[in-house]
Amino acid sequence: MQHLRAVILDLDDTLFDDTACTRAGLGALATRHGIDLHPDDLFARHAAHIHAIDPLLFRGEIDAHGARVLRFTRLLTELGVPNPDGEGATVTYRESYRAHWQLLAGANTLLHTLRGRGLKTAILTNYVREVQHEKLSHFGLDALVDAVLCIEDVPAPKPAPGAYHAACAALDVAPAQTVMVGDSWTNDVQGARDAGLHAVWINRRGLAAPLPDVAQVTALDELPGVLGLVGRAAQR
Repeated sequence: MQHLRAVILDLDDTLFDDTACTRAGLGALATRHGIDLHPDDLFARHAAHIHAIDPLLFRGEIDAHGARVLRFTRLLTELGVPNPDGEGATVTYRESYRAHWQLLAGANTLLHTLRGRGLKTAILTNYVREVQHEKLSHFGLDALVDAVLCIEDVPAPKPAPGAYHAACAALDVAPAQTVMVGDSWTNDVQGARDAGLHAVWINRRGLAAPLPDVAQVTALDELPGVLGLVGRAAQR
């Protein structure tokens, strides 16, 4: 195999704490509408609507704002809120979501470390430029990576092979020279491996790995050491 030259990173719940922001936004929504539901249950129901609507977004049949309005209209309807106002719910959610933006511990340091090692870096995310570029710019992460690829920049979202190959092409590296890092087993590990990349799983919850030979970390500050092991394996 070839020498490790590049690292591709997921964004949400890898570098950026999307779960915390989402919970804050849903909390604001619950307060506004008097929704008496356990936060974990509300989070799960919201996630189910995201997964149902995402294919429309990925196919370009709806834009990001329209997807939000549809998702909150459906969520409020499901919860029995009278006269569900998807537009108003979107505003409530987004204001709180935005106010709670935060990076996960070690994100900035990690990107500086990777750059210091001479590794090329890219962000590969299954969401839209409008939102993801704003996050990266807000925290100055856009200046620390060589490329950012959102759903508009790839032929199909992760875990389609074309997503990873587009990121490799943007960095001018081969898949075998590249490692994908992220929190989603399907999108950041299995899909990347199927596309010929190495992978490191960010497994903060200590879940059982579906495959035993995948490198994993529980925090970003563990990643540089693990990348050294992956890099040596890539040269065998």
